[in-house]
Order: sequence, then structure tokens, then C-alpha cells
Amino acid sequence: MSSVPHELAWGDVLFSPVLPVFALALLGAWLSVGLLNKLRLSRYIMFPSVTFLALMATYIMLMNAFWLRI
Repeated sequence: MSSVPHELAWGDVLFSPVLPVFALALLGAWLSVGLLNKLRLSRYIMFPSVTFLALMATYIMLMNAFWLRI
């Protein structure tokens, strides 16, 4: 058997392991976009919403490769 959990239990509620990965990727993308705004690098980005989604997808892929395989 693999050591990766198939569900995360919190009380009597079972959550998918995708939920914490998605939440951490969302938080990481928000922090990255905030840093880009603070450094004024976001003015060079043509489509900020697509950049946000690309950052989120990148964080999800990195977490999948190195931390929790979903």
C-alpha cells in the first residue's frame, strides 16, 4: 500500500487530499501576486488573472511532484 492518504479525516467528515493542496496553492499565488504588486512588477503583466491561474497551477504541480502526490 502507498503511504499517501486517500482521504483526510476531520472528525466524521472526509476531505479529498486535493483540498489542502488547492488551499496552499491559492495562498501561495496570493502571496506571489502581492509581492509582484509591492515590487511594481505587475505593471509588465498583460493578463493578471491568467498569471494568477498560472502561478496557482505551478504551485499545484510543484506540490504534486515534491510533497503530496494527488
